[in-house]
Amino acid sequence: MKKIGIIIIVCILVCIAGGSFLAIHLIRNVEFSETSIVREPLNYEKTEAFTSVHLDLTSMDVRIEKSSENAISYRLQDAKKQKQEYSVDHGILTVKETISNKHFVGHDDNEVIIYTTNDSLVVNGNLVAGDVEIQNLTMKDSRITSVSGDISIENSNLNNSTFVTTSGDIEFDGQLTGNNSLTTTSGDVSVENIDNVSVSASTMSGDIEIGDNEFSGSVNQVLGSNNATLTLNTTSGDIEIN
Repeated sequence: MKKIGIIIIVCILVCIAGGSFLAIHLIRNVEFSETSIVREPLNYEKTEAFTSVHLDLTSMDVRIEKSSENAISYRLQDAKKQKQEYSVDHGILTVKETISNKHFVGHDDNEVIIYTTNDSLVVNGNLVAGDVEIQNLTMKDSRITSVSGDISIENSNLNNSTFVTTSGDIEFDGQLTGNNSLTTTSGDVSVENIDNVSVSASTMSGDIEIGDNEFSGSVNQVLGSNNATLTLNTTSGDIEIN
């Protein structure tokens, strides 16, 4: 009986040792997998002059801003599974992201920054999981859509432009000319410092605030003179206009 007991104890110790070895092996594999990812640094490359931008991005955030030269910079989370290409042809800057692995999951490190010397750009594009940030520009005849990203437009002018996101928020601060639209399904819409515009706002399950006044459902109101139009729509979010 003593021998049987000793054998059982030995078996238990072997199992514990084997489990510890397996755990260490898995941890080392995870560490190796993480460190084996090649993250590109944020680079900076000058480009030819352009007046239009076309975006086709899956996991990358994009920022567009006024600068003293035309350039592009970008960073990829995993250079082995992602590829970012750009070209300028007939004044159109095309930026495209390609994912080689369908199981790839995006990361906050993925970003592309576009610098332009122009005061005004035509920007069209589709994003899946990326955010959009635009600063100090006039966007004319433009349309940008994002599935799960936020859209932020700061100190800019919209001229006959449309921005759409499904589950992200939209923020706008600037001036308006022509007909413009900001639409989200489950996000909030916030608009700052607008005047001389006819506003049409609607939401199904959120609140609408225009200054100190609160509304529900839908509202049409002219702020200043009727020089431009702005349509704001959200299904389950709030709309705030200041």
